Amino acid sequence: MKLETELTSIDRDLIAAATEGFVPARVIDFHAHVVHPDFYAAEFISPALRGKIIDFSTYVAAIQQFLPQRSIDGALVFPYPTRRDDRPGVNRWMFADLKNAAKTHSVAGLALVGPGDDQALIAEWFTAGQCVGLKPYHLFAKPGDTLQCGVEEYAPEWMWRLCDQHRGILMLHLVKDAAALHPDNQEALLRLAKKYPACQVILAHAGRSFNHRNTRGLAALAGLANIFVDTSAITEAESLKIALATLGPARVFFGTDYPVCHFRGRCVTAGNSAQWIYADDLGNPAMTLVGIESLLSLRRAAEDLGLNAADIQRIFYDNAQAMLRFGAR
Repeated sequence: MKLETELTSIDRDLIAAATEGFVPARVIDFHAHVVHPDFYAAEFISPALRGKIIDFSTYVAAIQQFLPQRSIDGALVFPYPTRRDDRPGVNRWMFADLKNAAKTHSVAGLALVGPGDDQALIAEWFTAGQCVGLKPYHLFAKPGDTLQCGVEEYAPEWMWRLCDQHRGILMLHLVKDAAALHPDNQEALLRLAKKYPACQVILAHAGRSFNHRNTRGLAALAGLANIFVDTSAITEAESLKIALATLGPARVFFGTDYPVCHFRGRCVTAGNSAQWIYADDLGNPAMTLVGIESLLSLRRAAEDLGLNAADIQRIFYDNAQAMLRFGAR
């Protein structure tokens, strides 16, 4: 796979189908990554991103491609996670970049964190600038296969406590095969979200619902008002339909997952798993970008549920503006 920088005629046609009469004039992206090669071991980052500097300005230019005639008013960004990286270094670089980006956009950042990281340093970031929360990731839990980790193995209680103290965001990428449907994940999320009610828990990728059957697990979490989801990289309309029906539009945030959204492919439900399919692997140039597939899926879900313009405005803008406390520009 490769990071696409040019759109095809198929892309443009599908962008029109996804956005016209649906995406509002102003958008806040709740899930985007930045990358700087100085802080990553090259052998652990995707070849599509190797050696690339993806700062905020790079991100905005790319997103503007598939949201034409819309204003990208702001974003929540965080470093791309890999097995081996310099997390303090890439966090400092990102926060410096966001300080510059704040001159023209509403911006906020999540610090990329692991269980053994310096808690005092991370606490300082909350009061030093654009840091509004934490982004743990399963790869930082332990050596070897981490896809079956429990929540507290990669997001230990100190992260929840710190976010609670600052009314910060804890962005979780659930693992275990069933994701939000797994009883161990549900138990941990219910217990910790209840114990730390000011911690704003965002379940990335609609609770990692790349398999739409797993999205049913959100029903067990719906009673806690501090649990939310974003739409990033979900290319199954059924996943987003279930998430919206279960949590309501006020608890769903639009996200692109840049740069993943600029890969040409999609992820589909396959039995009890999910399968990523990329155009390069299939030799199929008619495939479109992940981000366009995700927008089409979101539109289909919203239309199937009969969401109104105010609901759509919440998903693309209002929810993020309120949680990130962005003022009017």
